[in-house]
Amino acid sequence: MQFPEFKKKFNFSFRTARNLGLAILLLIIIIESIFAYKTMSDSSKRLTAIITVDQVKLRHWYDIAEIIADAKDNLYDYRLGRTDVIASVDLLVNKAMQEINEIRALANDPDELANINEITRAAQRFKQAVHAFKTEVQEGYRGGSSAREMENIAVHEADRISSLGREAAAYISSRIEEKNNAMLKASVFSKKLLGLVLIIAVLATIINAYFMARALEVPIRQLVEGTNRLAAGDLTHRVRVDSKDEIGQLAASFNTMAENLKESRQELLAAKAYTDNIIRFMSNALLVVDRDQVIQTANQATFDLLGYKREELIGKPLSMIFAEGYYSSIGLDDLINRGFTQNVETVFLSRYGEKINMLFTASAIFNDEGRFQSIVCVAQDITMQTETMRAGHLASIGELAAGVAHEINNPINSIINFSQIMIDEVKKGRVPSEEIPEMIIREGDRVAGIVSSLLSFARESKKERKPVDARDVLDEVMALTKTQLRKDGINLTIDFPRGLSKIQADFQQIEQVFLNIVNNARYALNQKYTKTHPRKNLLIHGAEEEINGTLYLEITFIDYGTGIPNAIINRIDNPFFSTKPPVIGTGLGLAISHGIITDHGGKIALESTEGEYTKVVVQLPAKA
Repeated sequence: MQFPEFKKKFNFSFRTARNLGLAILLLIIIIESIFAYKTMSDSSKRLTAIITVDQVKLRHWYDIAEIIADAKDNLYDYRLGRTDVIASVDLLVNKAMQEINEIRALANDPDELANINEITRAAQRFKQAVHAFKTEVQEGYRGGSSAREMENIAVHEADRISSLGREAAAYISSRIEEKNNAMLKASVFSKKLLGLVLIIAVLATIINAYFMARALEVPIRQLVEGTNRLAAGDLTHRVRVDSKDEIGQLAASFNTMAENLKESRQELLAAKAYTDNIIRFMSNALLVVDRDQVIQTANQATFDLLGYKREELIGKPLSMIFAEGYYSSIGLDDLINRGFTQNVETVFLSRYGEKINMLFTASAIFNDEGRFQSIVCVAQDITMQTETMRAGHLASIGELAAGVAHEINNPINSIINFSQIMIDEVKKGRVPSEEIPEMIIREGDRVAGIVSSLLSFARESKKERKPVDARDVLDEVMALTKTQLRKDGINLTIDFPRGLSKIQADFQQIEQVFLNIVNNARYALNQKYTKTHPRKNLLIHGAEEEINGTLYLEITFIDYGTGIPNAIINRIDNPFFSTKPPVIGTGLGLAISHGIITDHGGKIALESTEGEYTKVVVQLPAKA
């Protein structure tokens, strides 16, 4: 069998190789543990037997030999005439018998038991011979043959006991030596066996590592190749999943990641295309400039508005698209420090020299690290908006016409009447009263004031913002509308203290807002009450209000007219939407008012209940 075929045949999965290797190692560990336990158990038993049995018996045998030797020495002393030692011989023999009995309790070898029995009999004969010898001596036969025979028997038995004790001790010593040698051999064998097991474990680990490496090689190579292909942009590539183990799960996760990346790229491309379409088709001009205010990119609306081609505009300074004298006013020089430029009305200059009124806004863009990247500029063509505001302004003038005509008619009639009185007095030869010319002059001043207010409102605004007293604006509006309000039977209440903080505003634009609100209130009250009524009221209130640390001048208009239905209240400030008949309203009033107040950095809020009331609140930043 060739080696590649062998490798192919034994090409296990990672989980199989891992589990097989762990099983082999576990088997080796179990076998090694069992053998080690058995070896240690046997050694422990042998060592315990040596300590608790053999060593004890050995000590007892040595004690017996010493006891009998002492007894023999006492017997010699007795023979020499000492009469007080025979009792001690008897005690020593009894003590030796106790030692023998203790050995008997520990003995289990037949030869050893036979030796113990022989020693026991010898000890008994020794004791009997000693007592017989003692009797012979006491009866006066110390030197007789019988006494010598008993003495010889006692000495002989003592020597035999000592000899048997030494033999038993030697036997026990040999037994201990044999057990020690057995434990030593078991220890040596255990070391060799453990070494062999260790070698087998190492070989098994190497073999297992080889098969695990083989099991990891192919999938890892596939994963590396797949990662490289993903990095190169091939998001359609997938790796093969051959198993359900960890490697298979990793491959499946890789495929899931690739699929998610593919979907994310498609979503990003779709989002980019969507954003590009928004920029491409947005009606406002959009330009991106760098730190040096050089145009980096622009949308199609910019090219259409100015008439430039892309190559004529990209890479050129931003200042080239502004009319002379307007570029410095937009404040791009310190934009990086401020981060944002508020709406600025300016003028662009087209490729053909046409001046275009624009509302310009710019914002600095920074990356995640806070470093400057570019400036995004958005500009809206407000030529149409300006015309729309002018149309609304003219519509307001038209709405004033009837009231102003009536307001002028009364003082003119008075002037005519006073003049006729003077003529009649002159014809009769009388001198006219001085009061009549004074009254004519007063009525003429009244007409001049009304005409002046109307001309001021109708005059084209220069759009200059300067400190304005909102109460003066309201007085100007009242000069134009008070007569109409009184004629319609509307009860006017003005709670607007003088001396409140001024606003930075265009006087005429704020006047247009106030006039529009008052005219709407007048219309609603006349719709609800055709004649004079106690609740036909219009309230105007002015006060200062601090909101989030900013001082505002708040002007509130409340009328108790028809109110606004809930179904249309959200549409009421849409351009050309009106609840009035076409011959009365254009639908531009509130839309223009919203634009003016927002452009002044303020807010306009509307609250209403149908059939009850309408409240309009105008908030404008005040200068303390």
